[in-house]
Amino acid sequence: MNKNIFFLILLLVVMITSQASGQSALTQANSSGTETFVPIKGTGQAQNQTENWLQDETDDSENIEYAFFGDIGVFYVYTEGLVTSLYHLYGTVLDHFVDIYLTNTGTEPITMYVESEISGYSTPVSDTVVIYPNKAVEIHQNPRLNTEAIDQLNSQMPGYFTISFTELKEGGDDLILKESKEILIYSRRDVVWIEGFEWKEIKELYAAWVAPNDPAVEELIRKAADYTESGIITNGYGGVINDEDGSVWDRLQAVWKAEEEYHLTYISTMKAFSPGTRQRARTPYEVLSQSSGNCIELAILYASVAEALKLEAALIFIPGHAYVAIRTDQENAFYYFIETTLIGRADFSDAVAKGNENWKEHRPYLDAEVSGYGWVNIYEAREKGILPMPWR
Repeated sequence: MNKNIFFLILLLVVMITSQASGQSALTQANSSGTETFVPIKGTGQAQNQTENWLQDETDDSENIEYAFFGDIGVFYVYTEGLVTSLYHLYGTVLDHFVDIYLTNTGTEPITMYVESEISGYSTPVSDTVVIYPNKAVEIHQNPRLNTEAIDQLNSQMPGYFTISFTELKEGGDDLILKESKEILIYSRRDVVWIEGFEWKEIKELYAAWVAPNDPAVEELIRKAADYTESGIITNGYGGVINDEDGSVWDRLQAVWKAEEEYHLTYISTMKAFSPGTRQRARTPYEVLSQSSGNCIELAILYASVAEALKLEAALIFIPGHAYVAIRTDQENAFYYFIETTLIGRADFSDAVAKGNENWKEHRPYLDAEVSGYGWVNIYEAREKGILPMPWR
């Protein structure tokens, strides 16, 4: 069931049953003498009927947590697996990391402070909201990972998602609920197939690995300038049609020669382009520093340089392989297709010849949208909100 529909119905259940039962708040004095709400889960008609409804309807929503504290209903659904490489896309391209719904079945407004974090890996995020009588408030939170923590995530790790709810009131605030839930934190190199995404949408997420602003990519471009005919590197197409002046070719060939300074070589590592599977992908910085890459990593590196030079790039996927295409101008759909796995073994013209050969073979399958074949335009992916990773 769609989460928004689920919680809309849930809200109606809470409100109808609470009004029918004439529910009142249950309070208890704490050691400081102030009153705090006590969970009354399973007590009262509103709670009992709501719990019964939840048990019947949550088969597809295993991570829904709920509790009642007098007039306050707390419901939240969180993500069990944090995809580190895509954490910056939670709340935009991906679902929110946690959706929170607060209800008030009482007669007075209630002010709540909600805070969540990935313990030891993120900074806390928080919201303060007012819930009016017989109303509900919806909150979405997306804790952002610390760069230092990301650097340590070279393998998947168990972690804890912590969330707390505090009622703010005169005379003293009451922490009514604080919970920690175990989650899985994926390695920063893990490519995870997101549940609910179509294969085409999954492929588009590879655009997050394309990193035009990485200092390592900028250094590569600087080295490439030494191999151009002019000794400089320019951006964009300059209004030239179909690369008639050869400037796009000149720059791409210079990048190829500059990559050879890094002694780059193709190394076939574990790849997986099928739903339900994962692979590990290194960033352009790691490919350059380790002098090697698999097919998708080398294609991503070239696409990163192209995007930095304001050239339109695309990643081409076929079963078990990937290569790159760079557009020749801004008006026509002509591309240089580059077999990037030939780095260190062939010159640029050979890589383009092989890329063109690949394209002639694979294009019919892409046009027919055969499973396992795909085209990811980086510019279009950016338009959809798939931004580069904010770390290297």
